[in-house]
Amino acid sequence: MTGDEGASARQASVDGVGGRTVNRLVAILCWLSVPLVPVALFLDGEDWAWWEVPATIGSLLILGPIGFVMWSGANRARADIARLRQSGRPAVAEVVGLELDEDPEGPTMAVLSLRISGDDVPPFSATYRCRPEPGFKVGARIKAVVDPFDNLFTLKRI
Repeated sequence: MTGDEGASARQASVDGVGGRTVNRLVAILCWLSVPLVPVALFLDGEDWAWWEVPATIGSLLILGPIGFVMWSGANRARADIARLRQSGRPAVAEVVGLELDEDPEGPTMAVLSLRISGDDVPPFSATYRCRPEPGFKVGARIKAVVDPFDNLFTLKRI
């Protein structure tokens, strides 16, 4: 595979130990809160109202998958870091485009369009989402780490 032929790039999840721990704790809290609805209703001692059964099922159907997504995200971040430490190659990412994604309900995110290449890394294009930093300008060259097998990359030092 040379250059961009059939290659797709994926930004690595590099949350760090703290981020992964928070994701796992949130997952556990989601799973533990599922039985709280029926336990609270049972301890109430009165007959169940018609809406309490759908509320119990709804909490299972919503909080269970949310916990799974959080736990899976922590696993994916750990696997990404391990892959980049083992197979990552140094590369340079040139910023060829920059957009600010301003969300009124959350933090402003920078969306960088990158051209990444290196000695052992065929050139490819990628998109990187992160918090804005002063060094992120069109034309800036940023150190990157890439697994050339499938272009898993990050701009953070591993």
